Amino acid sequence: MTIFCCEIFGQQKQDKFLVTANLTGFKDSTKFYLVNLDSTENIDSAYLLHQKLLFKGSVTEPVTYRLYPKPEMDFIYFNFWIENRAITLTGDKNKFSELTIKGSPLNKIDYSVEHKHSTLDKLRDSLAAKAMKESDESKAKGIWKQISAIDTKVKDIRLNTIATFQPSLVTIKELYFLRNDLTTDSLRMLFNRFPPNFQNTKYGDVIKQYISTDKLKKGVHFIDISGKDLSGKNVKLSDYRGKVLLLDFWASWCGPCRMANKDLKDIFNKYSQNGFEVVSFSIDTNLDDWKVASQKDNISWANISDLKGLYSKQAAAYKIRAIPKSFLIDRNGNIVEIFTGYNGDKNAKTNLEKRIEELLK
Repeated sequence: MTIFCCEIFGQQKQDKFLVTANLTGFKDSTKFYLVNLDSTENIDSAYLLHQKLLFKGSVTEPVTYRLYPKPEMDFIYFNFWIENRAITLTGDKNKFSELTIKGSPLNKIDYSVEHKHSTLDKLRDSLAAKAMKESDESKAKGIWKQISAIDTKVKDIRLNTIATFQPSLVTIKELYFLRNDLTTDSLRMLFNRFPPNFQNTKYGDVIKQYISTDKLKKGVHFIDISGKDLSGKNVKLSDYRGKVLLLDFWASWCGPCRMANKDLKDIFNKYSQNGFEVVSFSIDTNLDDWKVASQKDNISWANISDLKGLYSKQAAAYKIRAIPKSFLIDRNGNIVEIFTGYNGDKNAKTNLEKRIEELLK
């Protein structure tokens, strides 16, 4: 997608968007950024002039963006959908998260969905801020318990909107976000409410993959996925059939993943001559970012991606919502261990090595 900043339409066209923001409370010449939340490399910027911002461009499909002032200011932002229409945002710095939107039917739907739990969201934010400052561990635990109860209420409200609101891009995206929190039957039931034009979106494609994937657990056979390496060669997981294999999901922007790559390098160098292989699948969307990170981390093993980020059907086959996450697979192709997260624990690395050694015997 290409965005051209600070140009004004002579006439609004259906294949273009124009976002005009009328903002008070900011100094003139304050710099603002507009970033595509699905593909964070698509960033534009503009300076506030006479309390007004202008962004012009086009989208191939409606997508959520984040508008925020220069990073060194207070952490404030506003998320909204951009579609190829003339969209107007109006509001003040002190209530930046509550800007008024005109000219976008999709944002009207989004507001009606978010408004259902907005009061709970604000309460959660205030409790989270309080918990972070609380020095008494028992009191902090009590606050986090309250937050957990709020999260459950919010989830129930979000599920209710998916089940009762008229199907839309907003509610199919809500279902996409909640895909890990539902049983396959519940996910299928809610998904079937949507007509084909929503089921065939990038959100729907991931949900369909989730529905068709059996529960991932130790003892089940691996699911074959594929991607291209940095040279453009297509690589499949099944290419390593008969090997002890670690399938690792990571991304250039994921700090814990990058730390884990250091351990993977040591482990790969130690056991690769004995029938052990690593296949890293990147959840990146930007080829250059993936390439630079791979070079810095000295990745010499199989390293593939489809550059679709968390909308990747390949990653969805392993129900990836958070990374790092990896799967240890034996010579028969069965998943024997599943690892989530990374905290630099040396014992975890030692235990992984012991498990690999057992499988290589």
